[in-house]
Amino acid sequence: MSFWDVFRKKKIPPGDPVTQKAGVKLININAEKATRMAAADELAEMGTPEAVFCLLQRFTIVIGGPTPDEDEKKHVWNIIVNVGRTAVEPLMKFMREKETVGQALEILKEITRETNYLDLLLELSESFDPYYSKYPDKKIQVFREISSFRDARIIDTLKPFLDDDDDDIRMAALAAITAQDDEETVREILIQTIIESYERPRIRLMACEAMVSKQLNVKGYRKQIENVLPDNFYLNKKGQVLSR
Repeated sequence: MSFWDVFRKKKIPPGDPVTQKAGVKLININAEKATRMAAADELAEMGTPEAVFCLLQRFTIVIGGPTPDEDEKKHVWNIIVNVGRTAVEPLMKFMREKETVGQALEILKEITRETNYLDLLLELSESFDPYYSKYPDKKIQVFREISSFRDARIIDTLKPFLDDDDDDIRMAALAAITAQDDEETVREILIQTIIESYERPRIRLMACEAMVSKQLNVKGYRKQIENVLPDNFYLNKKGQVLSR
């Protein structure tokens, strides 16, 4: 049984007893703020992956009013950023397992923006179920981050998510794919999305709007597209999709 399996089974912070004790204090909603912050500083001094994973648990709970809670989370955020590359492994583990990844994504970006941030985002995406998600916001946030990059791997990685059960996830994946420079592949994907999304009007509309903005034509698919094109779009003689 691996170290992480032990942690998962016992449902306590990972690491040796000292790390575990500090981790429990950090997320104790009944403790004084000073106690929690002292625990955060103790974990910072340890600086191990296990200590970082404990620190990340602070982002899963809300303690007190909005301002005190955010102040504590900002303190933890700064600690993890200062840990540097050692924090990457626990950040990835946290984002694979937890439903809320906003702050963890921000930290990962801060640490790896100049090196392999996109690589890690793609690795994280490949760990997702491409058809179902209990917590769709996780996928959506990651795909939105990916959409700012131009890379040949993005289309292949995100294309499976165009079949996701959740329309918002499909749209986030489609936005990232549409942003890529491979015009012909993007064109084919948009055309197939228009044809196959009759029962998903928001997705079909998004695909049509992308065809318009990128000035793409439907060569080879004119009849199929004409049969499903929404009323507010039409094809010109060149086969380009235009909006009325």
